[in-house]
Amino acid sequence: MFNKIKKMNRLLLTIPAILLAFGVAAQTMVSTFPSGRNAVLEEFTGVNCGNCPDGHSRANSFAAAYPGRVVILNMHGSSYSGTPDLTSSWVDPIDDFAGASAYPCGTMNRVIWPGAYNEAPFFPSNPPDNLVIRRPGWWDTSYPGQTAGEDIILNGGNAIVNIGASSSYNSSTNEVNVYVELYYTAGDTVSNLLNVAILQNGVVGYQSGGGSSYTHDHIFRDFLTGQWGDPVTNTSAGTLFTNTYTYTVPADYNGIASDISNMDIAVYVTQSDYRIAHTGVAFAADGGSFVGTEPSIDLSAFDFVVYPNPIVDETTLQLNLNEPSEVSMSMVNTLGQVVYTRDFGTQPSGATYFGLNKDYLGLTAGVYLVSMNSGEQAITKRVIVK
Repeated sequence: MFNKIKKMNRLLLTIPAILLAFGVAAQTMVSTFPSGRNAVLEEFTGVNCGNCPDGHSRANSFAAAYPGRVVILNMHGSSYSGTPDLTSSWVDPIDDFAGASAYPCGTMNRVIWPGAYNEAPFFPSNPPDNLVIRRPGWWDTSYPGQTAGEDIILNGGNAIVNIGASSSYNSSTNEVNVYVELYYTAGDTVSNLLNVAILQNGVVGYQSGGGSSYTHDHIFRDFLTGQWGDPVTNTSAGTLFTNTYTYTVPADYNGIASDISNMDIAVYVTQSDYRIAHTGVAFAADGGSFVGTEPSIDLSAFDFVVYPNPIVDETTLQLNLNEPSEVSMSMVNTLGQVVYTRDFGTQPSGATYFGLNKDYLGLTAGVYLVSMNSGEQAITKRVIVK
């Protein structure tokens, strides 16, 4: 009992220092703490592609498994196009660059995936330097070694750049304003490219293999930054890059009415040769925002992550222990007031998951610091409640 009290006192004594550091980080929208790398899936698809609904299902299942950590851009080019017309002239150059062949296929963070992702029996026709992989490689837990997207999130470490972004919509001018901040927590040796895209959801129409009333989501519609993005020339650690974009939403895309309430903004950063998407985010085009993800969890040591973060309704706390240990948690607000504590008792080694409900805990919108205590170790991380 004495040891537990001593640990808690040590924790509370460290809170002012943590809050001071947080105050510095909060001077900008983007998080300045290292953040876990998000998955960016450019999914090459088409309305006359009979296997594409299976690709959509796999991509959506992947996004559901890792809320807030997956960006999906359904890229409709001239291949397998039809009615409804979901195509964009920006897509074919990316399709050709990536080496798309049999549909559906897609890039995962524009990384070349060797081994099982490009070998028989799944992908025998893929050249080894292609960026695209076939749909089982995006997300398929039934095939060992065929989950490139999960590999990005669980094993991709922390992104070298964090993305903070927000949007607003002016209904009188039909303009979307997108503000983006990039913060480099580590340096890159080459210049980068910032890509900002607008996506459309909820378009009901024909889909081969899906029927006449199929719902199309994540439809790539336009770039706010041009074909390959805006240059970010200073990529040194500690660098902050900002930019604002104004985009006039057309009344329709290829005859399909636009509806701002069903549109998203996707933001991702690649290297200057258009390869290696460091990370990406997606949020609503009308009043949406994204301020950062939790750091990647270290599976070899005591660590934890909270996802999704920001918290809208519920979230999951994933704890990893390298050995069995007593675990407790404390949550404080930015005034240093303890708003929630919990003793989890002795937990086994490996990954353990706990659910947290915003309403049950009585949390109001704001920023909180969550501290996990295991033995003599304590780790504190920031969470945002919407």
